Amino acid sequence: MSINSERVALSLHNMIREMQRKHIELSRIVKCSTQLIMSGATPNSIPKSILNELIKSQNKDGGFVSNTDTIWNIKFLEFYPEFTIERNRAIEWLLEQQKNGCFGRSKRDMVRIPVTGLAYYLLPELCSMRNNLCSLEDLWKSEIYSLTYKASYTLMAFKANEYIPKDNTLISESMKWLENQQEINGGFAPWKGHPVGTNIYCTAVSCLGLLSYPEYCSVNTIDRAYKFMIDNQLKNGLWAYHELEDGAAWGLRAMVEIEKERG
Repeated sequence: MSINSERVALSLHNMIREMQRKHIELSRIVKCSTQLIMSGATPNSIPKSILNELIKSQNKDGGFVSNTDTIWNIKFLEFYPEFTIERNRAIEWLLEQQKNGCFGRSKRDMVRIPVTGLAYYLLPELCSMRNNLCSLEDLWKSEIYSLTYKASYTLMAFKANEYIPKDNTLISESMKWLENQQEINGGFAPWKGHPVGTNIYCTAVSCLGLLSYPEYCSVNTIDRAYKFMIDNQLKNGLWAYHELEDGAAWGLRAMVEIEKERG
């Protein structure tokens, strides 16, 4: 990690302890902890009490509060082999929530790219059947060129599973569109020119999508996004974002992956 990403990681470690002390939703704490581990922190650096609380919160059917929570919890438990049984129960529950190979926030919800893409990016084991990713491909094509993070979640899921789309131009065209959404300041918004402006979440997720297939992306695009992230860090390493830990966790993941790509 660079000095900049180390600052984020240190603040996030402090935040998960503070969130736990304040009894903030467990889902937010686990999601942040998972991103920290994926960014290079050791599982032992996460307070054991968080893991214990998570296991106690698992429902009898194996699931947790929502599909998205369950996805992050399954990923978190991947780093703790002693809870393989609990993890497998959660996977079984999650698979029952599928609708035509995709996921919504719940079984009653419409299928959504951010939930489906996240599931197949974090948990490639869910894609034992090719038609799952075919379904994601069809879903993205129905919403193509809509939102930067939807493009990114799709690309991240494809790469995590080495999926070759039925449409052989889909990856290159999606990458081209996503790269062209970059704003003058180097960041990304939900789409170019969106009134909300650039933010750390859209920038970080867009970077992770672009890094999925770097052969289709200019190095300058990633460098400008990285500079945007550094230039907009607060003194404590975080970014101005509604849920501070969520924006920071995605920002850390993107910074670490960019630094790996740069060598």
